[in-house]
Amino acid sequence: MNVLITGCSRGIGKCMLDNLINEPLVKRIFALSSNPEIICNSEKVLKIHADFLSEQWEETLRKSIKGDQLNVIINNAGYLFNGSIEATSGAEIHKMYRINYYAPLRIIQLLHSNAKEGRAHIVNIGSMGGFSGSVKYPGLSVYSSTKSALANLSECWAEELKDFGITSNCLALGAVNTEMLHSAFPEYEAPVSAKTMADKIIDFALHYGEIINGKIIPFSVSTP
Repeated sequence: MNVLITGCSRGIGKCMLDNLINEPLVKRIFALSSNPEIICNSEKVLKIHADFLSEQWEETLRKSIKGDQLNVIINNAGYLFNGSIEATSGAEIHKMYRINYYAPLRIIQLLHSNAKEGRAHIVNIGSMGGFSGSVKYPGLSVYSSTKSALANLSECWAEELKDFGITSNCLALGAVNTEMLHSAFPEYEAPVSAKTMADKIIDFALHYGEIINGKIIPFSVSTP
């Protein structure tokens, strides 16, 4: 089984990468990160430097994956800026859009043939902020709307790609103790650790693609 995962230099992503390295089912891991210094010595891992704000990452990705089949794609990379509409600059809006929505979209476009070959399970990491009907919070409107778009994209892919044996789901995460959360909410202590959440996501990604498709699933006990 070959797995592609983004945003794996810290937090939930790093915990997922460590989990995958120790998973006997997984033979090859394509680990994308904007941080070129991912700490990982496993022969399973091919580290790919992918800065989603640059114009070069798409060609780098295409050359790195080549003809390898992909069985699981985890679009985990995310960026959150906590700020009111008045305080959120164009640069911050662009960054959230590029990382949270545009990058997952382009990854599937670029690696469509690899995903078809592996009858892949696409797992998009969303947020309860982007889950319809959930409690919303001031300062997170742009972030939440990008995650809402990603959730909708997950549903659309489930229909568009099902004839190729590809399944697509979105996990709407609640509050997890990560650097990104602490940066946005310095005083808040989430009830779930990054490792605990990572273990559950990997279990879902590896084992549930055959029976669940096109669903937006809350992975949450708390929403900050």
